[in-house]
Amino acid sequence: MKLAEALSLRANAARRVEQLRTRIVGNARYQEGEEPAEDAAALLAEAGETLDEYETLIRRINRTNAATAIGADGTLTDALARRDALRLRHYVLTAAADAAAGSNQPTYSR
Repeated sequence: MKLAEALSLRANAARRVEQLRTRIVGNARYQEGEEPAEDAAALLAEAGETLDEYETLIRRINRTNAATAIGADGTLTDALARRDALRLRHYVLTAAADAAAGSNQPTYSR
């Protein structure tokens, strides 16, 4: 399986889990004497299977990323860690700049 395919399958599994979560929550409570539209226990079992597949995909993706060299900068995992740190750094600096500029303050007009 190619990395792109595994990433696509992981995204699909994550969407599926979210859909199942929504359906489980929607069918977890119902009026006494009524039947739920769907069996929450069956939905939970399906979510468990999907989460097992999701975990397997993440493990395979992480192994591939750790083994894939991208030159002098290290592995793909190293590049992803750098990207995440830069994203967080940008978030902090942007928040600081916005606060200093008063961007988050309500404006009052006369």
